[in-house]
Amino acid sequence: MATAPLSYYPSVDQLAARIKSFESNPSVATKNGDFEGLARLPLSLESPLAWSPQDLEKDMLQCILKLSGTDIEALEHAAEGFEDRSIPLSSISTENFVLPQKLRNSLRDVSNQCYHGRGFTVVQGLDPTKYSPELNVVLYAGIAAHVAPQHGFLDKHRQKVLCHVVNAAGEVSATEAAQKSPGFTDGPLAFHTDNCEILALYALDVATTGGQTFVSSSYQLFNELAKTRPEVLQTLSDYWVLDSFKDYSQFPPVTRPMLHVSDTGDVMFTYSRFPMAGFNGKQRNPNLAPVNDAQVAAMDAVQYIMAKNAVPLPWRKGDIAFINDMAVMHARSSFTENGNGIQRHLLKFYLRDPAQDWPIPESAQKQWNKIYGPNTPEGKREEEWCIKYEVGQENDWESNG
Repeated sequence: MATAPLSYYPSVDQLAARIKSFESNPSVATKNGDFEGLARLPLSLESPLAWSPQDLEKDMLQCILKLSGTDIEALEHAAEGFEDRSIPLSSISTENFVLPQKLRNSLRDVSNQCYHGRGFTVVQGLDPTKYSPELNVVLYAGIAAHVAPQHGFLDKHRQKVLCHVVNAAGEVSATEAAQKSPGFTDGPLAFHTDNCEILALYALDVATTGGQTFVSSSYQLFNELAKTRPEVLQTLSDYWVLDSFKDYSQFPPVTRPMLHVSDTGDVMFTYSRFPMAGFNGKQRNPNLAPVNDAQVAAMDAVQYIMAKNAVPLPWRKGDIAFINDMAVMHARSSFTENGNGIQRHLLKFYLRDPAQDWPIPESAQKQWNKIYGPNTPEGKREEEWCIKYEVGQENDWESNG
């Protein structure tokens, strides 16, 4: 049983005290030269995906695609043409959302930047207030089709491919609010992944204050831990028992690593404090395997290093962020709204670009099959697109902080 109190979002003082204790105790593996069990982990990750804030300061312009007026006209024309033909959203593609070659190339560069560059790109320039809810979704999906065309399921029933990220806790009673996942409140989010390939977020509206999204390189995290505390990497690559906070008869706890390593040395993270620490009224089932000290230390090290290396995502209302969720974690600051109902409103996709052929370690393959695989007995996919937010939708989503 962990001796230190565990919370979803540790206070600065609490985290600093635990990190100080952690750093004052030398790595057992490093001190003893005992790397048995770590042999399958690479010594370091040599990739543009491993970056510090200083590295990114030089390359930030490469991570932004500013749409020109001509680009926006082309996108609007493509979206209106798609709508006129009454094509189902699940069939949207580069063939029926047709763009000029120059813009097509720019969006392919977004995919390449996500997979082989710094791991994220922000597409800037849309004004969502100009469009209907339906047209906003078509524009978003059409752009996504040129970046990463395959959609993943976001909900526990494996049907829905479009999620509305809003402060749902602010629209219900205190009792109901306590049951909302971290992502559907106005509080801060600890660094985490959404457990997909490419995470896409379209900002239909932003908060009055706060609500800043931060990104930080998981590859940089790996490299820093490999040098200083390799046993933390071992802990992260062990199997963890993750609470689903749902009816176990339908959605039992999941047992998997937070860090996945393939036989060829390819690495990816599927990480969150939430299933281990709980949040508000969603508390970890005491009948599950207790959270141990090594796991607490690992989670604190992740939060500390990711925060230290984080940069604010350069986006605002109307922007779309594409993030390599396997190599970049994200977090959020708390925020305030104007008090007139829901304000901060993001549309979320889980995407994948099969053409990039990113290797998925065996320990993560079940999750990938779950979100990107078929959902019918015939081996086909039937997708549901929630164009508008409805109260209670957030209770269906699988991963939210």
